[in-house]
Amino acid sequence: MKTCFMLIALLVLAGCDNDAPTVKVQFEDINLSLATTGELASSDTVKVGPPLVKRTWQYKITFLIPEGSWVKKGDVIVGFDAQQQHERLRSSKNKLATESKKLQSQALDNEQNIEQLKLEIAQTKMQLEKAQRKSTQDGDYSRALDIKKLKIDLAIATKEMVLKTYRQGNKARQIELDLQINQAEVARLKAEVNERQKGIRDMKVKAPKDGIVVYIANHDNKKPASGDNVFMAQKLIELPNLEQMIVTTTIAENDVSRISIGQRVAIELDAIQDRTFWGKVESLGQVVRVKSRQEPSKVYDAVISIEQPDVDLMRPGMAARLKIQESQLKAVTTVPVKSIYYEGEQSLVKVKGTLGQSSIKVHILGQEAGNAYIQGDFANGDEILR
Repeated sequence: MKTCFMLIALLVLAGCDNDAPTVKVQFEDINLSLATTGELASSDTVKVGPPLVKRTWQYKITFLIPEGSWVKKGDVIVGFDAQQQHERLRSSKNKLATESKKLQSQALDNEQNIEQLKLEIAQTKMQLEKAQRKSTQDGDYSRALDIKKLKIDLAIATKEMVLKTYRQGNKARQIELDLQINQAEVARLKAEVNERQKGIRDMKVKAPKDGIVVYIANHDNKKPASGDNVFMAQKLIELPNLEQMIVTTTIAENDVSRISIGQRVAIELDAIQDRTFWGKVESLGQVVRVKSRQEPSKVYDAVISIEQPDVDLMRPGMAARLKIQESQLKAVTTVPVKSIYYEGEQSLVKVKGTLGQSSIKVHILGQEAGNAYIQGDFANGDEILR
């Protein structure tokens, strides 16, 4: 009777097991990978913005070449309003004209002043020579009083000559100094005019190399447009080298231990359907950062190189889906992670049998997207409880 009851109980339990959801054991080879997303970029790109023009901090865009245009080196790709620079140029030209006329007038005045000084020196020299002759004459002038007077006149004439010569030297130096100051001012104004003219020319920014035009969005994710006011040092356009394309991506902090330099990466682009490109992990950041204000998770920056980029189809900014290849697992079974339970440090699964469930030890070789890849002592077709 007791044996009968045990049999009935086992049959009831077996019937209950038949209703439990299971996963059939199938052995397969799995390429374990880490999935993430990224964006196409170029490792060799030139960024262009407003020119550096003196006393100009804000620029108004008057011309912007369409995004996606192919340009040659020297082509105008962006233009800015130069009205303020034209006004400054007119002011500098007027000042230069005034100072140039002043310099010409000063040159004539200097010539006259120098001639006047020469004339005064000559007159003073004549007076001195006259006084010297009188002081050596005899006759009525030899009287003591007259001789004394003549000697005084000679002394005065000598000092007058010294004074005139001194003043002439000072005046000549002053004239030369004033001339140098005015010449320096004219030279400064000429340089200022040249600088203003260059500033006007620079308001038409030319492509520094051949390439395709890609707009750069600002911190509000807004791309530039004609009529916008932008600040100096703000980059508006980039010219990437499409033969050196990369993918910029981020790796979650808890996944970074699974990534190493050189790992193979499968790359799929949303804009290019039904094609898979291949690359490798080129670099991995050493500093963790917050991904964004909207998504404050901690991540590491990473760069994926592309082995054979398609320059006709690939463009910077395209969204990319990445699978970073970790390892290839041989003859593993895929089960939901929730199918695994633990006794101490040992992992186990429950396998459905004719007479009920049995626990089997398993080795977990990897996990991905809620699934675990396991190996254990079970056969193909066995059913593992979910």
